[in-house]
Amino acid sequence: MSSLPLSVATKLFRWAFGTISIAIIVGCIAISYLSYSVWTYVDNLGVAKQGQQEYMAAQLEIEYLKLQDAVDDALAGGPEDIEDVRKRFDIFYSRTLPLRFGSQAGQFNADLLKLQAVLDAQVPLIDGTDAQLFGQLDQLAETLETVRPLPRKIGLDFVSHEAKAGQREREKIINLIEILIISVSSMIIVFIAMIVGLLRQAKTLNTTTQLAEERDQRLSATLRGSLDGVVVTDENAIIIDFSQSAEDVFGFTRDQAIGQSFFDLLLPAEESKMFYAAMANYRQTGKTTFAEKGRQELNMMHQDGHAFPAEMTASIAHAGSHAFFICYVRNITDQKAQKAELISSRDDALSANRERSRFFAMMSHEMRTPLNGVLSALQMLEGSELNCKQRSYVGAALTSGDILMGHINDVLAVESAEKRKNPEPTPCDIAALTNSLVATLQPLARDNQTAIELVQPEAGQQFFLTDQRAIQQIIVNLLSNAIKFTPSGSVKLETSYSKENGTLIFDVTDTGIGIAEDDVKRIFDDFVSLDSSYERRTNGTGLGLGIVQRFVTNLGGEITCKSTLGVGTHFQVILPMQEAAPATTNNAQQTTSYESSKNRQSLLVVDDNEINRDLLGAMLERLGHKVCYATGGQQAVNISLEHRFDAILMDISMPGVSGTQATQRIRASRGPNQNTHIIAVTAHALPQERTAFTDAGMTGFLAKPINLKELDACLLGAGKDQHSASESLPHTSDSLVDVAQVNELIAMLGHDTFMDRLDLLKTQFKTQIDEIQATQDLAGIETYAHSMAGSCGMLGAKHLHSVLQDIETACKTGNAQDALGLVKQLESIAADTFDAWNNTLGQSPKVAT
Repeated sequence: MSSLPLSVATKLFRWAFGTISIAIIVGCIAISYLSYSVWTYVDNLGVAKQGQQEYMAAQLEIEYLKLQDAVDDALAGGPEDIEDVRKRFDIFYSRTLPLRFGSQAGQFNADLLKLQAVLDAQVPLIDGTDAQLFGQLDQLAETLETVRPLPRKIGLDFVSHEAKAGQREREKIINLIEILIISVSSMIIVFIAMIVGLLRQAKTLNTTTQLAEERDQRLSATLRGSLDGVVVTDENAIIIDFSQSAEDVFGFTRDQAIGQSFFDLLLPAEESKMFYAAMANYRQTGKTTFAEKGRQELNMMHQDGHAFPAEMTASIAHAGSHAFFICYVRNITDQKAQKAELISSRDDALSANRERSRFFAMMSHEMRTPLNGVLSALQMLEGSELNCKQRSYVGAALTSGDILMGHINDVLAVESAEKRKNPEPTPCDIAALTNSLVATLQPLARDNQTAIELVQPEAGQQFFLTDQRAIQQIIVNLLSNAIKFTPSGSVKLETSYSKENGTLIFDVTDTGIGIAEDDVKRIFDDFVSLDSSYERRTNGTGLGLGIVQRFVTNLGGEITCKSTLGVGTHFQVILPMQEAAPATTNNAQQTTSYESSKNRQSLLVVDDNEINRDLLGAMLERLGHKVCYATGGQQAVNISLEHRFDAILMDISMPGVSGTQATQRIRASRGPNQNTHIIAVTAHALPQERTAFTDAGMTGFLAKPINLKELDACLLGAGKDQHSASESLPHTSDSLVDVAQVNELIAMLGHDTFMDRLDLLKTQFKTQIDEIQATQDLAGIETYAHSMAGSCGMLGAKHLHSVLQDIETACKTGNAQDALGLVKQLESIAADTFDAWNNTLGQSPKVAT
């Protein structure tokens, strides 16, 4: 029978007891409240709240009759009886007022209102002269005769209303009493359940105690048989237990060790002093510097007097006010010797690897730098006035330079693939990725007069958790190889997924020149140059397929090749895959032509950064909205006082008047945008800052970088929060630029306009980077990081955007060390990002193979 440990059982018991106690307290409070309510209602039944009005309703008919008698007496008598008529009229009239205004029944009683209307009409006559009143007594008598049934009917209505009200009060009391009975019954059940639970808990505790004792006995037997030496001491380091394995490790018998000082008996003098100080510190502060600290290596003493290297793990246990230390000791003399040998071998290997890496880094710098200069000079020369022969020479030089740059990139790609650690798998839409890559390689195919076909069945379009960067490299290298070796032919990429085996399959088939059967076995080796025209026509390094194989191996898959000379080649890549739910994926590669078809709006964009302002405005105009611009918070306030907008997209960090301050002023004004939706648009914000946005009056939040779909969803959602998908993506050095976002912006803005914005961003970055790296002012760094993060995110620089966000967060939280450390890396990251932008925009050499 399994059972919980004693400590866990005790905690569960305390938790259950506390929970039931709280339930009992709450129940008692509820019962008290219900009892008080019942007592109040019962007490109210004894008070005739409506007694006065019931009396008046009953007296109404009597006063009516007295008024009628007074009128009859005045008619029979003479003017001397007129005063009695006035008095009776006033009394009768006064009886109706409390009934009309003193209760809900009176306010809605039609007969009472009708009677009141008749009496109100006679007030001028009653308040007139005696002669007038006496002269119209006959008319007054006739009027009173018309309302003769009303007093009695009014009285009966009031009695009926009060009877119903009393019935309702009694029903309320009955309901409360029923609830009270249920509550009391529930409390009784809870008490019974608590008693039963306590009995069962007591039984469980007894069982657990017995099991704990059995486990203690088993533990003691285990420790005695442990291969590591086990030494138990008290808080004064006196040995109280010494296992059989400890006897083998130290050479002392158990009887010799028990009662001796652990430090004096088993440690050399140098180690002993250190542990004596640690034990003294523990007795003074209660904090240990050696127990519960994991494995520690130290020298220990054998019985024959020689010291040996040992590995010790110490833990501490408490029994009441006393502490015990359990030390596990292992002699690692042999392991140290083996480790020293391994370290020596590793150092030799690392030294060779460092030399190779240094060579690659040096060659990259020494070759790429002058080669870039040569190519740039040739490109400038190409644009000058040249004759046909000179132009052909320049064209040949540029082509050769591109080939040479491709060779350098191939060698560096191999180095990168070998040193690259597999990142955490992220959701990837394979269908969108392959579509994007095929579209990217279309220019290369057109130059080679090669047709590309993508076969991707609907059933095969799945979302997977994988290394998207590796998948991209595999497909690009295979397709570019196939295109280059298939002039005036066709290349087909086919994807499929086997749910039974959990494998994703890529088939790349071409109708190219093919590979000889003997050479197929060697094509995945590095720097293989075949003697056939297969290699001569490409001028390649022979590294492309080696790079593919490295990535396939890293993903745990396999790649095969079948080819026939003159017919074509078929590569197949089989990769193990784990499916991901489409709702939880971030489709970073999919680019679609997106345009809102819903409510066109008049919008105000507020941002002090020209790049951010123009790009956001272009997105909004693409969605069909009318856009106005403000370059700062105060200008936004001024414009909002003159023009009505459907929504305002407000940057946060701006000089002078910030976004939150501008929002507060707009909300406080009586202008046309006092209640307009104001959406915070910012590169980065901590959770508490988003709360501040809401407190300032903002009704939504958009995190940069922004895509069209999220922007439109935010506007359609009337300012509800929209968090950019890029916020949840991991930021790695392998995903510097969001290709999908760059393509989307180019399609929206045009290539030249996008390049203008990109050049402006580069200029802004380079202008301020030296100053930022030299300063220690966190506020200035935060402002710079916030401004640049938004621009980088909008232009698709994912990794640089992430680093700038981290710098801003570190500045806001006062973590100067992290902020300054990241600032030092900015220039290098920016350089890599600029290169990645150039590659994405087709400004670098073609994909190497």
